Amino acid sequence: MDEAECEVRRIECLYDMSDLEKQFAELREQLCRERVQEVEEKLDEVIAGNAPEYTQPLAQLQENMQIHIQVAGILKELKVEAVRKDYDCELQSAHQTFESDKILVSAQVREELEEKIRMLEEDRDSIDITSDIWNELHFGSKKKRKQLTDPMGPEKRRKPITVSGPYVVYMLSDADILEDWTAVKKAVGVQKRKGECK
Repeated sequence: MDEAECEVRRIECLYDMSDLEKQFAELREQLCRERVQEVEEKLDEVIAGNAPEYTQPLAQLQENMQIHIQVAGILKELKVEAVRKDYDCELQSAHQTFESDKILVSAQVREELEEKIRMLEEDRDSIDITSDIWNELHFGSKKKRKQLTDPMGPEKRRKPITVSGPYVVYMLSDADILEDWTAVKKAVGVQKRKGECK
């Protein structure tokens, strides 16, 4: 191969190479356009909600959301049931406390009334005893009134008693005797009632 053929061959190769570069540039440009178009189409599908790359994760998210909603609903029912049970317990406790307090108050009032009745009975007995003694002391019996009206009654005729040796004379007033007598009768009445209760 001589020099002229080599030159022709070189020129042909340069031409072929230039043509290949031009084709490569066109192919690269076309590929770039196709990729941009593909990306835009995918973006449109995503915006429209039709792309598999979007719909699959979205379906998974929706499934997870439904599970969370179900769990939240069950938790809500359990909490509501717990609150309802707490309310029922508090209501029952309040009712039991009320009934217990009512019984205690009733017993206390009954005891107070029984004590008042006892005191009234004691006062009645005391008043009866006091009035009897008072009447006897101030007005006396018919016999005493007769003795007082009779100037020559038995007391006037009685001889004075002489006491020899040491002796003690108790000088009690009518009020002291009345008070002692009332206390004794009260004690006797209380003892009788205690015996009846037993």
